[in-house]
Amino acid sequence: MPVPTVTIRLATEADLPETHRMQIALAAQTGQSATITPRILARIALEGPAARLLVAHRTDSPQPHPVGFALMLVERNMVAGAEWGFVEQLYVQEPDRGHGIGRALLAAARQKAADARCEGVTVSSKPETDGSALVWRAMGVDALEPRFAAE
Repeated sequence: MPVPTVTIRLATEADLPETHRMQIALAAQTGQSATITPRILARIALEGPAARLLVAHRTDSPQPHPVGFALMLVERNMVAGAEWGFVEQLYVQEPDRGHGIGRALLAAARQKAADARCEGVTVSSKPETDGSALVWRAMGVDALEPRFAAE
């Protein structure tokens, strides 16, 4: 099966309905209900100064919607005392998993953090989410203990 090619970019309003649907699916993987609404997502992702919502689009697909996303918040790390990127959510839809899209999203988040003069990036993960432990291990990050990893 050929590896899909993707474009990673900051989300626009047109990306929010599918991104919201993916957030619901991500919450369901851990037995939670997503309480964020599309309106709140828009306020956080498009209007808030701290959020960077990155979306992955397949360039070989006629579908305009994203197949994955990463939500990163830029905040002051109270331990390090510096600006820091916190990847709060990372999700890739089936059947696009296992083709490097998660890696591309994380690389783009790292670049956005560097652009914002962050000194590092923390990736938040729950081991029970589908595939996250495999992604983090493939990237050299231990996702099981502790429940997050700093890079």
